[in-house]
Amino acid sequence: MTRQRLSREQSREQTRERLLDAAHAVFMQKGFPLASVEDISAAAGYSRGAFYSNFDDKTQLFFELLRREGEGIDQEFHRMLGGPTDDPLALKEEVAAHYSQLYQGDKCSLLWMEARIVALRDEKFRTEFNGFLEERYRQIAEFVEMFSKLTGTPPAAPPREIAIGLMALCEGVSFSHRCAPGMVDAKTAESVLSWFLKASIAVPAALQPQPQPQPQRQKATPARKAAAKKKKAG
Repeated sequence: MTRQRLSREQSREQTRERLLDAAHAVFMQKGFPLASVEDISAAAGYSRGAFYSNFDDKTQLFFELLRREGEGIDQEFHRMLGGPTDDPLALKEEVAAHYSQLYQGDKCSLLWMEARIVALRDEKFRTEFNGFLEERYRQIAEFVEMFSKLTGTPPAAPPREIAIGLMALCEGVSFSHRCAPGMVDAKTAESVLSWFLKASIAVPAALQPQPQPQPQRQKATPARKAAAKKKKAG
């Protein structure tokens, strides 16, 4: 069987994917500051030239890893929230179930922790990271608003604040589970994430108070006027 030859574009895409996969492994082993372009290139089986043909530097590659992971998560939320629903409670359960699983499937969760640590120490990196982070908050807040419109229930807090909380909680639970799985086991991790999401993305619409009937004013007749005048004088 003749092996199909890859086009130039396909070959370049394959090279990028191998570099990204290798970089993830190197970053996890050494951390961002100690990982070098040479380390990443060697792990992928390429030269420095191949690296620089695809990425400007390791920072650009690092953010590409985070972006790719975010897009993978977003696709599922877009699917769930992309159309009308006739069962808001079922949708809420589906969204919560998906969110509660992210801590274990998010292979970049440790990279997010790494990024925050590097940002504390490197002002240039922090500026770029904050811009990237703001975009993630915007996207998550948009999902919160989409859910609110679909279900007709308001969010329990401003969508951006919910986005910050959801992202921070998922990262923290993932980190805690990896560091102390006996203390934060899978069941606990999923329960915490599911509860927080359900409590924050929407609250039941407040019941509108029923208007109280106003007492009817009695029509002032000459006899009633006289009685009222006598009562006031007495």
